[in-house]
Amino acid sequence: MSARPEESPFRYQQLADRLAEELLDGRHAAGARLPSVRSLCELHAASLATVTHALHRLEDAGLIESRPRRGFFVRANRPIPPASAPTGHADALDLRRERLMALAASQSDLLSLGHLALSADLLPLATLRRLAQARLRDATASWAEGSVAGSPALREVLARRLVQRGCRLHGEDLVLTHGEGEALQLCLRQLTRAGDRVAVTRPVPLRTLEILHSMDLTVVELPAARDGHQVAAALDELLRTSAIAVCVAGTELSAAMGTAWPDAARAALVAACGRHDLPLIDSDLFGELPIGIDHPKPLKAFDEHDRVLHCGSLACVTGTGMSVGWIASGRHRLQMRAARAVHGDLLPALTDQVLTDFLSGDAVDRHLRRLRQHLGRRVRGWREAALACLPPGTSVHHGPLGHQLWVTLPAGISALELLARVRLKGITFVPGAVFTTGKDFDGCLRLSAAHALDERRSAALRLLGELAREAAR
Repeated sequence: MSARPEESPFRYQQLADRLAEELLDGRHAAGARLPSVRSLCELHAASLATVTHALHRLEDAGLIESRPRRGFFVRANRPIPPASAPTGHADALDLRRERLMALAASQSDLLSLGHLALSADLLPLATLRRLAQARLRDATASWAEGSVAGSPALREVLARRLVQRGCRLHGEDLVLTHGEGEALQLCLRQLTRAGDRVAVTRPVPLRTLEILHSMDLTVVELPAARDGHQVAAALDELLRTSAIAVCVAGTELSAAMGTAWPDAARAALVAACGRHDLPLIDSDLFGELPIGIDHPKPLKAFDEHDRVLHCGSLACVTGTGMSVGWIASGRHRLQMRAARAVHGDLLPALTDQVLTDFLSGDAVDRHLRRLRQHLGRRVRGWREAALACLPPGTSVHHGPLGHQLWVTLPAGISALELLARVRLKGITFVPGAVFTTGKDFDGCLRLSAAHALDERRSAALRLLGELAREAAR
């Protein structure tokens, strides 16, 4: 049976849009209580179902919040830069960032244009399934067991791939983890204490900021720059006057702003850390995904004195369901292995063996060639479509690694306000504001070419452009 007209999606969406306009225009003060559901029904001649649906849309968009037995209230920290929260006010920015993270999170009922998980058609699922079945049929296999730091065989094949990218290390220098996030957290746990200052390159990978915040570490952001020489110089100057426990560099996100750091700049950052005996964590999530002819080397490739801890993951190659992360460091390997024995869960032997088989043969390189070609086409298609849909003056950059696109909107358009509006339409993206502790990227957003630009995503991108053009007027 079809819904009655007053309860149709079109009807409650219209009401949600109208109420959102009132909220975004400031007609209801922050913290004020909205009219009751019954009053809204009478005021807008709408059914209870329509009003309830509309209010839930506004709640999902972060504009209002429900308080049991009291009704709906206007959020005090809505996803718009709050006038009462000056830059540098830590508590206000923490509250703002917490809400932004909730808004940026992927949800099953929202179409995400910005999250990075690859679509199933780009993953080597058939090959991994075949290798897993072969291992399960082997009666002598010890696949029901697990290991703390990964098997020597898997560590060796991973080390060989890093050597091909210019790193000087051996399999025994690797400690395997449950993904790059655990690798980064393990490094920070061993190299810092609560309250320490940590220097990070900008834009800061989203997960990195969340881990630093959860560990009560103070974030010191280095200047955003396409030329890594400026970053190395800024770090050098900072270290002359401030105590910094560790530096975390995520150069693939800086590359998304348009260009990769040249080798000389990467070497300069490693050298700056070396002069001050500062540990450098190299967050290298997309190292296996160069798009185009440029294959930037990881920072570990310029590490002559073994001060760089290289953190990586296979998630962008195999998908998160069949993946491992790692820390590559000769100097710190025993410390990290001992720490993981205490803090980490065992790595399943079946996953270990399947990944060893996958990486040992030529299947992985065949898959990567195909994956890079597909992502290259998708990135170009998404960039062209974004430039066509978004307002004149928009810039869309993509670096040589990975499949993310960095969008800078024309001056005066807030990506945060835009996010609140598109969520009401069932769409979301990742705002640039979640990649910093400040407000410099409030006019930026991240898109992802992880999925083909099909009709559904094309329509969502056009709608995003329409709302952005409205905001530009």
